[in-house]
Amino acid sequence: MKLDVSIKGKYKIITIHDSLKVISDLSSLKIEIEKHLERGEKNIAVSFSDASYLYSGAISVLVTCYRMVREEGGDLCIIEPQERVAELLDQMNIDRLIDIYESEDQLLVDKPDNDQ
Repeated sequence: MKLDVSIKGKYKIITIHDSLKVISDLSSLKIEIEKHLERGEKNIAVSFSDASYLYSGAISVLVTCYRMVREEGGDLCIIEPQERVAELLDQMNIDRLIDIYESEDQLLVDKPDNDQ
């Protein structure tokens, strides 16, 4: 799995690229988020634009990452999920815990960078 990191407003955007399009393991995402938290970067958006499905183990890691970020006073959200991933997150009520945005632009409209 390849992770790309970019910045949009106050958020670090972590985009997950996986050749299989089906994500079963997000342990590398957890490690990446831990690195950002150690540097004091607490606002993180995870982009699932390339993923067509998430297995339960991946969702479990995602929830763990959310809790880690919240414990540090930060915000973790999901952006750009494909339709099938968004439906799965909705069915599992993950969308009640983690904010989900259709795009980076929607994220920035809903959570503008007022801190800087």
